[in-house]
Amino acid sequence: MKVSIITINWNNKVGLEQTIKSVFSQSFTDYEFIVIDGNSTDGSVEVIEQHKDNIHYWVSEPDSGIYNAMNKGIYTAQGEYCYFLNSGDVFVSDDVLKDVFRHDLEDNFVCGNIIWDEKGKLRKDDSYKHRDWLFSLYDIYSGFLCHQAFFVKREMFEEYGYYDETLRIMSDWKHFLIAIGINHEKVQYVDVDIAIYNTDGLSSTIGGKAILKEKQKVAREELSDQVYQEIDRLYYLSRNGFVVDFVHSKKWIHFLFKVFLKICTTLKLTKL
Repeated sequence: MKVSIITINWNNKVGLEQTIKSVFSQSFTDYEFIVIDGNSTDGSVEVIEQHKDNIHYWVSEPDSGIYNAMNKGIYTAQGEYCYFLNSGDVFVSDDVLKDVFRHDLEDNFVCGNIIWDEKGKLRKDDSYKHRDWLFSLYDIYSGFLCHQAFFVKREMFEEYGYYDETLRIMSDWKHFLIAIGINHEKVQYVDVDIAIYNTDGLSSTIGGKAILKEKQKVAREELSDQVYQEIDRLYYLSRNGFVVDFVHSKKWIHFLFKVFLKICTTLKLTKL
């Protein structure tokens, strides 16, 4: 079996139904479909039961969070690759899987393009197309990789561990950091628009400070102190460099700053 499509859901009946229909519409059939529901009470279970004849495995039970649910899907998966299509996300077209797997896929990570659904406004992101994955440690630390754009070989979870359930929002990022950033696993890009990603999810709404905090925690644990300090410093400079750029780009601000220094110097000399 080529791919295990794993959908996690909790009280998102409408989104779940959209996702299920998107999977069932695929022209490519060498897949299994796994649905992990977190004991929903909004009618999601009834939706799953309506389609259970075409769902290879499903369960509805309490879980400890997103990554606990995703790990349940991985434990069950039998496909060569795992792909996570969360409740509310949909494939871009009926031929997405066919277009991905018609390529000669050899690498442990395969990625394509993602479509961001920002409150109904769709924006295509093909930024992985020209990514240099050879030196990706800083790029991954300073940004993130959208798991809806990635197919991951099942064996990568055996090699580098399952998702860290102690993290709230950045465990998939941690897996990418360890496998690709630190251990240089190869990434193969295919020019295919894969999924429309609903940005209403937890990681998109929780805020940058919480995300950075988990990133720094992971980096401290996985990197040497020297490497961590260097990439965190570079990240800080890249985030705050706009201040210097702004000052130098505005001649009048630069001029006023020089005048201010001149006045301060004059006052100092006068006191002397």
